[in-house]
Amino acid sequence: MLADLPIGEPVPFCPGSLGEGLDLQAALIPNPVCTFYMRASGNGMRQHGINDGDLVVIDRSVEPCSGHVVVVAHQGSFLLRPLLRQGEQWLLEPVRPGEAAIPLDLEVFDRSGLFGVVVHAVHHLG
Repeated sequence: MLADLPIGEPVPFCPGSLGEGLDLQAALIPNPVCTFYMRASGNGMRQHGINDGDLVVIDRSVEPCSGHVVVVAHQGSFLLRPLLRQGEQWLLEPVRPGEAAIPLDLEVFDRSGLFGVVVHAVHHLG
């Protein structure tokens, strides 16, 4: 069931107020053919809402924009980084002190290694 849940003010429960059923697949994965999952490792993306052990939902059909968190194949492994545009240059933002930004060529997908855009991060609160 899906219901609005206001934060701060108590709301009385009314039978039937929950509306229609909730389809998590439809809500989280609008394009299943282009969607992949990975588990985040490390705490470098906490400021972007992604914690160590989170399940990230990656959609390859989303057009990357500055500010998106993306997954990129880089030097034989995957990187999870914020994407930044400075003028005509695309960069992967550093997530650790002393780390350099990594330039990307998004006009040439195969050379850039862009795997997809993170559209959701699922994490436990306990």
